[in-house]
Amino acid sequence: MQVKDILRTNFLSVKADDRLSRVIGKLALGAHTEAVVLDKNGKYLGMLWKRGLLRSKLDPSAVKIRKFTVNPASVTPETSLERAAVMLHNSDFHVLPVLNAQKKVIGIVGARDVLMALKDSLGGIKAKDCCSMNLTTLKESAPLSKAITLLQRKKIDRIPIVDDDGRLIGIVTFIDMLRKFMRGSSTRERTGRQGKIGRTSRSGVDAGEKRAFASLPIGNAINRLVITAKPSASAKEIVAMLRNSNISCVVLVKDNEPVGIVTTKDLLYAVSRPARL
Repeated sequence: MQVKDILRTNFLSVKADDRLSRVIGKLALGAHTEAVVLDKNGKYLGMLWKRGLLRSKLDPSAVKIRKFTVNPASVTPETSLERAAVMLHNSDFHVLPVLNAQKKVIGIVGARDVLMALKDSLGGIKAKDCCSMNLTTLKESAPLSKAITLLQRKKIDRIPIVDDDGRLIGIVTFIDMLRKFMRGSSTRERTGRQGKIGRTSRSGVDAGEKRAFASLPIGNAINRLVITAKPSASAKEIVAMLRNSNISCVVLVKDNEPVGIVTTKDLLYAVSRPARL
């Protein structure tokens, strides 16, 4: 199969000269997790680099998207799905742009779509055979700043949250924190409320608010609806969970304690073996 067989034409495209605050607002709505960046003539420039946003000291209302644009690999309609799996595994994004011969973006190919198309190649592989067992967890009382640091340093997108007894109670993801931060800031902007550090900036985001946000307990941003599975579950079952729940990871648990995590990246590596040989 090739990318053209599963490409999606519904994607978020933004202009390089758009204000960062406007685009983050669109991402916060939840329909999209990535943004394709185009120039004023519709030429592909790259993708929005989300990982640096929470660390940025810049005012989103004054910064243009081009400041946070990077150019990851792209695919063509004729790229094999095995090759696309390799490229997605090596990428910092969950989707890649699909370009035609004129270098115009005609769609995107997503990790979950590739996995669903190639799931039969997983054969009898179990979740425990392709998961990340070196698990990073945090307690809900830890500050959000610690989660942000770990997400940046380890280049991961989510962290399981446990109680004092080590039992799984939720998960925090980069996009959840970004949505929480921007949603709260935009609310302050609309109401004109004053905080400890004074009136908000035009974007609703200023240095004082970022410090206040980072000091909040993780419990303020975690998602308590976590999809879990046993380590003995089949990898094909995990792929179905990811697709049906529109998520990018499944936490493996034993006696309600997290023992591993299976991500789209782990499964992409498994299904892309033919292209790596």
